[in-house]
Parts: sequence; structure tokens; C-alpha cells
Amino acid sequence: MIALLQAHNQIDGVLAANDVMALGAIDAMRLSRRSSSIVAINATPDGIKAIKRGELLASVAFDAMTLACLAVEAAVRVLRGEPVPAALTLPVEIVDRSNCEAWDRPYEARSLPEWHQYLQP
Repeated sequence: MIALLQAHNQIDGVLAANDVMALGAIDAMRLSRRSSSIVAINATPDGIKAIKRGELLASVAFDAMTLACLAVEAAVRVLRGEPVPAALTLPVEIVDRSNCEAWDRPYEARSLPEWHQYLQP
């Protein structure tokens, strides 16, 4: 990000592949005394804090914890010989200052997904 800031006089926005990269972009912007809208993916606890501070515009809650929980549940069901759908569709939510309170908790305080909620009718 520092190299991009040095190479370009104007950066209108940054789409980071995850919250950790967005936090690095925020640090680089701060060091260069520049600012730009930054959006990320994952809605991590640190990303939510950055949203609350106004440093990160939004994060897309494609929650790795939910993905991992469902993957483990699917693996256990396969090992038990139970049916598992060919695909599970996870919802995606844009998290910004208007709704970040629901995500403002550490992973261990977040609720685990319920298998039946992700099955297609």
C-alpha cells in the first residue's frame, strides 16, 4: 500500500481482500497523511473496531468462523454416513457503522451457526 501511495497522487478507494489487509492500508494511509475509503471482507473483531473508529468504511461479513463450523459439521455428517448437500450457501452481509454492533464481539462470544439454517429447501 505504501508503494501504491507513492506511485499514485490520488487513490479513490481501496478494496482489501480481508480485514487484516485493510488495517495495513489504514496504517499506510495514516503514515502518508492521506485518506481514502477502505472496504474489506471478513468482519473480524479488529475490522469492526476500525469501522467503529471511522477508519474502515465497511467489511463484508463472509464469516470464516461460520464457514469453518459448517465445514466441520459436514465432515462429521459424511463420516457418519449421513446425507450432505452438494453445496451450502452462506449469506453475505455488509457491515458498516449502521449495523456493526451485532458483530462487535470476540469470536468466542459469537453464536455458532445451526446446520438447518443453511440447507436449501
